[in-house]
Amino acid sequence: MELARITNPDDYLPFIEGAKDLDDLTIKVQKIIEQWGFSSFSYWLKQSPNGTHEPIAFATYPAEYSKHYMKNKYYLHDMIGLASTASCLPFDWSQIEDNYHITRMQKQLFDESASVGMKSGGCIPIHGPYNSHAVFSVVSDQSKKEFGRWFNTCKHDIHIIALYIHEKVLKLDSASGQRVVSMTMRELEVLTWVSRGKTYWETGKAMFC
Repeated sequence: MELARITNPDDYLPFIEGAKDLDDLTIKVQKIIEQWGFSSFSYWLKQSPNGTHEPIAFATYPAEYSKHYMKNKYYLHDMIGLASTASCLPFDWSQIEDNYHITRMQKQLFDESASVGMKSGGCIPIHGPYNSHAVFSVVSDQSKKEFGRWFNTCKHDIHIIALYIHEKVLKLDSASGQRVVSMTMRELEVLTWVSRGKTYWETGKAMFC
């Protein structure tokens, strides 16, 4: 199925449903968010409905930034996941600075992401049965003011799309032969290094183990 310019979020459902695996879903979601004027996205299943605590995560953030993020263990300081646990509604990343005390490390994280074109972002918290929790974020190189206006206009449509994506991830995770492998953050860090062409020895050295 080709993706034409779509304005009704419900029309994305067949496109998302057609994803064969997680890689295919990533490509499809990137096409969708680009149509809505965003540059990249991330999806993080923090707690699945089946009771596991291991996350499923995928994103289209710049490769060098992703490597830097994992190397410096920024996931231990990232406020997006924390803020999403306290809200059921879409929110602009800039609201985090207004509602939470930001540490020096968290400020550094925001500044470094802005330096690679991720100046602004919006988050869609997804809460489900059995304390399941996922986070879908879209990112832009727009200024905070420009992004805020646009995200406020389309956030409810993006919310619907995020729910479709979340449902598809759960289906892939449970379907026979299509299981999405759940990984710890440490395992994701290993995978990141290996995907950059590092040997296991080089990966171990980079991770100080």
